[in-house]
Amino acid sequence: MQMYHDFNQLIDTWKSNQGTALIYGSGRKALSYAELARMIRAEQEDVKKSGIRSELIVTDHEAATLIRIFADVLAGCDVVLVDENTPDEMLFLLAELAGTESIHAVDPELREELSAYAVRGKKEVLTENCEKEGRLLFFTSGTTSSSKAVVLTSESLLTSSWSGQCMLPCGPGDVILSLLPLSHVFGFVCAMLWGLTYGAAVALGRGARFLLEDCAFFQPTILPVVPSLAKMLMSRGCLGNSLKVALIGAAPLDESAVKELQQAGIKVYLGYGLTETSSGLAITRDQKDPYALYPCPGADICIEADGEVSVKTPCMMKGYLDLTSGKLIPMTDDRLYTGDLGTLDEKGALHLKGRKKDMLVLPDGTKIFCPEYEEDLSSLLGTDDVAVILKEGRPAVILGGKQDDRLNAVWEIVRQYNEKLTRSVRICDVLFFGRPLPRTATGKIRRWEIDGGIQ
Repeated sequence: MQMYHDFNQLIDTWKSNQGTALIYGSGRKALSYAELARMIRAEQEDVKKSGIRSELIVTDHEAATLIRIFADVLAGCDVVLVDENTPDEMLFLLAELAGTESIHAVDPELREELSAYAVRGKKEVLTENCEKEGRLLFFTSGTTSSSKAVVLTSESLLTSSWSGQCMLPCGPGDVILSLLPLSHVFGFVCAMLWGLTYGAAVALGRGARFLLEDCAFFQPTILPVVPSLAKMLMSRGCLGNSLKVALIGAAPLDESAVKELQQAGIKVYLGYGLTETSSGLAITRDQKDPYALYPCPGADICIEADGEVSVKTPCMMKGYLDLTSGKLIPMTDDRLYTGDLGTLDEKGALHLKGRKKDMLVLPDGTKIFCPEYEEDLSSLLGTDDVAVILKEGRPAVILGGKQDDRLNAVWEIVRQYNEKLTRSVRICDVLFFGRPLPRTATGKIRRWEIDGGIQ
């Protein structure tokens, strides 16, 4: 099986391929691989002539946007990817932090606004590039201050696609439905690049308005999704009759949902990976035990003395981008310490146990950085005895001490605080621990000890 080392090598193989590469739009327009290659090469020449070295792309599921991403990278232009559904304030902040030379967005008004912010923060972003092709910058999912800018290459992303293909093959005859943001590495690799690398047709979802209809409309055989989207589509009966494989990433899917999919004749593969590792590190191999995640080729997974999962992989990032200086911060160690807790069984399969660091993972894959919430709430509530935990997949506040007449006042403060947050990360409940919150000798909250004392 072919492993590709850059986008140029991959797209050269498309020149004579008349198979369907993309399906998109309500008219089910189709582009062959050969047509897609020609359009990318033409756009590549336009980017070269423009002379731009860095571009922020607002990702959607338009064929033109996908073509632009490939063209930029091939032209040696570094790409910063952000999601079209990101709130405007966050988009403006990211545009200013990235400070790219150009903005690509389908909406001309948004493009103009983002350009103004990019000019304000303009810097020599990612210009120290010794790669043959432009690099791609992904933001890790999380709140503003905890989100990191990860620098990946076409080679690391293509190697990740190859690793996935070794574990879960796709090819001509498969239709992969792309509903996930291309600005997230799971969506970029598993819902787009993997399929295009190995001959499947990629159907580009038609946006939020058609989310419940797209499975029936495009008839996919493979559906990469996050758990929250999978469960929504399942609850509405919207998975369609053609689906053979559900590939779940970004967060775990609960056992009852896995069983429901399997009973419907759909194979469930749970994937584990990080933005820093270009997505895939390990994946389900045995449908009888989908939570046993077997390492992908080249992935060296170890369990450290404290239970933390560390990894070494050929798909590793180049490093993080310091958005203040625009300089690349390379990795100082060839192993990445993930912050996840896990064990390896006698067969070498990874079993994840949760998060080590002060990070909560929501069902849609969004990461909540607890200290941010806790610092804000401590100030508002006038107490340091406060923590944020997960309750039924959403953040909840827990206070030290017993429940008393503070509850109504606390709820009013929380409601006001929630108004500043996007809906998916709002606090859903206020709870009491019954005694002071447990802490380490250095004052850090022992989150793993909290659940048993909630009132």
